[in-house]
Amino acid sequence: MFRRILVIVFLQAAIGYCVLPETFAGDIDGQGLYTRYCVLCHGEDGTGQTDLGAGLGARDFNEKAFQDGITDEQIVEQIAKGTEDKMMPFEGKLTPEEMHALVPIIRAFGK
Repeated sequence: MFRRILVIVFLQAAIGYCVLPETFAGDIDGQGLYTRYCVLCHGEDGTGQTDLGAGLGARDFNEKAFQDGITDEQIVEQIAKGTEDKMMPFEGKLTPEEMHALVPIIRAFGK
């Protein structure tokens, strides 16, 4: 009986970790990640009006059209894959959980 319970608990934990990385993103300092990786181009205010951001055409996270036109998963994919000639990909630099932790930071600019 104890063995069954242990196996069930272990499987639930493993499946939850693999299937729901955004669940664990709450433990990650998304603001710190934004400051470290995103501010250079997108700025503290999310407008993209930094020297480097303006030159690359960085997205303005404050724009309603951007916020309304993109899903959270698309934001994560954009962070992971980047944009040709604009944004470098962060896949391999950030974990999936760290990318998910950036979503609420990016969403907060639209409020």
